[in-house]
Amino acid sequence: MLIFLIIALISTQEKPTKVDSRKKLSRKVEKKSKKAGESDSDNQDKSRTTKETFEKAKQEALHGNYKNTIKILRPLLYPTSKFANEEDEIEALRLLALSFWYQGDKANALQSFVVLLNRRPSYKLDPVLVPSGAIEFFNDIKVKLKEKLDKIKKQKELEAKRKKEMEKEARRKRLVELKKKSPILVKNVTINKNYFIFNFFPFALGQFQNGDQIKGWTSVSLQVVSGLISAGAYSYLSYKYPSGKVPLSKASSARQIQYLQVGSGLFFFGVWLISAVDAVINYKPSRQEVKRQLYRRDKNKFKLFGSPLPEGGAVFGIKGEF
Repeated sequence: MLIFLIIALISTQEKPTKVDSRKKLSRKVEKKSKKAGESDSDNQDKSRTTKETFEKAKQEALHGNYKNTIKILRPLLYPTSKFANEEDEIEALRLLALSFWYQGDKANALQSFVVLLNRRPSYKLDPVLVPSGAIEFFNDIKVKLKEKLDKIKKQKELEAKRKKEMEKEARRKRLVELKKKSPILVKNVTINKNYFIFNFFPFALGQFQNGDQIKGWTSVSLQVVSGLISAGAYSYLSYKYPSGKVPLSKASSARQIQYLQVGSGLFFFGVWLISAVDAVINYKPSRQEVKRQLYRRDKNKFKLFGSPLPEGGAVFGIKGEF
């Protein structure tokens, strides 16, 4: 009994420890997820605050508050740039250098202009917006750093050229891959020989042979309808009057059916004649049939082939795309 109670006490003491460990793990996971979310939001806030701060610096520069402009821009550029966009960074360096120049701090203005030129060696100041004194100061720096700037310019040109070549090569590879995956348009040309005697066959055989589908189906439909009417009228008279003698009371109706039989028969032969004449007029010794089909490029598809040799014998093999 005592043993049972001790075991029960031990089990009841162990359960909360397991629950506590699970709670600790869940808290750790929550903390990590919160930290990840906070880091993403911090990055977004930093980019947003950088833009807002930069806009504030621009406004200060427009109002001639160059001390405030320097205070705002320096932390955005040094010790590392906080700009995500290169154009904004170049504009910030320009504003900072000009602010130093307006304050008479030539050393810091020189340093800012040098950093700007290292980033963009071919940069020029706008004479409409910048006073002539600042432009002269800037051009003197460019003359002193000419050799270095030429090297940087060549290096940037080589990098741009290499980047274009890489993009061109990547585009070419993409096109090659697309061509490999795209279906093939195959054009099959079949030359069929026409026979002149087929022009005189019924049911527009000559017209179909010449490739005149519309004329052919029109002639066929007219011949079929007229032939069925003529055959139907003949069959009716033969069944109704097997001896060939028609009573006087039925003579008028029998004559009308006979007219229908003869008229539809003549129409049948008239269509046949017109069809034959048209086939003879438009007759060609041969005709071409062009069919275009799309085939998928199936890799590892093997086909057997054979070809005769000029000196005798033949060659057989397997061909396919690997």
